[in-house]
Amino acid sequence: MSIRIRSVLPACIVLTTVCAPAFAADAPASAGRKVFENRCASCHVPASPGASTLGPSLVGIIGKKAGTQASGVHSRGVVESGIVWDRRSLARFLSEPGRAAPGTVMPVRVADPKELDALLDYLETLR
Repeated sequence: MSIRIRSVLPACIVLTTVCAPAFAADAPASAGRKVFENRCASCHVPASPGASTLGPSLVGIIGKKAGTQASGVHSRGVVESGIVWDRRSLARFLSEPGRAAPGTVMPVRVADPKELDALLDYLETLR
């Protein structure tokens, strides 16, 4: 092993040990961002409430009562549902919107459990 590699190798090991958990922790949210971009971004934005044009902004959605976001269109089914968004209620709604909130205009359904979990991980980061 050359002297140069021997002097750099310990630093690489330390950086890998320190940084790998941070990258691994971000992996679910990163996968969820891709699901969001492919399935949700045509109607929703992961930005401030004023930025959305069709569906409501999803920033800070966790803990909010359905249909109370200050942006986007809210269907009567969602407004009257009484749902307070948390991971469980979002999972139920996103996997079967018409069943969770009859009368909703939400056209997208996320049936794949892995995609749904990744999307929920991402939505939880939007604050």
